[in-house]
Amino acid sequence: MLKHIFAWMLVILAIGGTAGGLGYYKYSEIQTAIAASRNSPEPSEAVQSVRAHTGEWSATTRAIGSVVALRHVEIRNEIAGVVAEIGFRSGDIVDKDALLIQFDARQEQAALAASEADARLAKITLDRRESLRASAAFNEQEFDRSREEFAAATARANNLAVVVDKKRITSPFRARVGITNWQPGAYLDVGTLIVTLQGVDADAYVDFALPQDSAAAIRAGSRVTLSGPAVPNGEMTATILAEDNTADGSNRAVAFRAVAPGFGERLRPGTFVDVTVETSKPQQAVMAPLSAIRRSPNGQNVFVLVEEEGKLRARMRAVTTGAVKGGDIVVLKGLAAGDLIASSGSFKLRDGLLVHTGTPAPAPAEVGVN
Repeated sequence: MLKHIFAWMLVILAIGGTAGGLGYYKYSEIQTAIAASRNSPEPSEAVQSVRAHTGEWSATTRAIGSVVALRHVEIRNEIAGVVAEIGFRSGDIVDKDALLIQFDARQEQAALAASEADARLAKITLDRRESLRASAAFNEQEFDRSREEFAAATARANNLAVVVDKKRITSPFRARVGITNWQPGAYLDVGTLIVTLQGVDADAYVDFALPQDSAAAIRAGSRVTLSGPAVPNGEMTATILAEDNTADGSNRAVAFRAVAPGFGERLRPGTFVDVTVETSKPQQAVMAPLSAIRRSPNGQNVFVLVEEEGKLRARMRAVTTGAVKGGDIVVLKGLAAGDLIASSGSFKLRDGLLVHTGTPAPAPAEVGVN
């Protein structure tokens, strides 16, 4: 019995000794790691920094605009007839008064010639009766009849001249013509669309609509910014020329028309552009580079670089942002002008991390932001 007890005690002592040895070994390893970490440099990251700066900011709204020619018209015939001649080809630029289409007017021209002959004869008769006014052969009644016959013949000739003139359709202004499939010999009923004309002018209109709340802040003479792939140089300024006198009954939007210098020569009518409109007066705001803004499920934040005990550390700060202009964004809340923030490389940071950065980039000159 004593032998069994002694054997178990030896086993227990062996296990305890082994566990103690392992524990001491692990404790020594941990102490060695702690000592090594105390001697190793603190982790850090290198980033580029910039100081938040001030600029002018104003609230804006955006809309889709459509380019409209200063002059445009659909050409339709007022009198039915057979096409005798077409004076243009699809896509041509035609001058003012250039022939567009000539209808067969031979019958009307013959009738006009006859009416003009009747008018000339009536004029001769009237002149002869007028010459007899001082003689005894003069008859007042016959003279009155001749005068009215001459007037009637002249009116018939003028009426036929108008009909003949309507058989010839010309361009009302210099314009580019659209595509047409009409050919000589075709019969066109009254009101048939012959071709569309888009005026060739240096400028063009841009039509757009804004919700009634935004529309209340702008008037004729206000400036808007046009942008988009079709806009020369990517962006340009236009001036509002007019606003509609009523709001649309279906969506309560108000239509506006702006004039865009140089658009008539560069963009074809119907092209769409982005329209940005200022809806408030410019005001001062803090601005920061877009690259400095980090987004997370909790919102937007930036890393402000703060000097602590002689070292520069990153401190996360929540911000509220506004409009974007170029590479900058308006910070409505959370930053002050002059705060040093991480720009490029801020994705590598965490709160409290040691930061190395070169000389902060100078704040740009005060700019306007829409």
